[in-house]
Amino acid sequence: MTACLCVRSQAVRCAHNGLSFPLLLEYAAINSMLDQINSCLDHLEEKNDHLHVCLKELLESNRQTRLEFQQQSKHKHSWQGLS
Repeated sequence: MTACLCVRSQAVRCAHNGLSFPLLLEYAAINSMLDQINSCLDHLEEKNDHLHVCLKELLESNRQTRLEFQQQSKHKHSWQGLS
């Protein structure tokens, strides 16, 4: 790997890819920021997946409660009809 040299803050071109040292530093900084963004997106995806599971459980619980309520209501009305 060829190293870049800086002389009096003027970048000397890198032999291996023609990019100046400051540009390589900028690319490295951008790459680091993209890695951080990727980590944040992974974390958000995990939270989203967890919320999705919780909401599905809540939905199923609400369905079950509604069915039980409907059954109790029908049972109550059938007893009142006999009186």
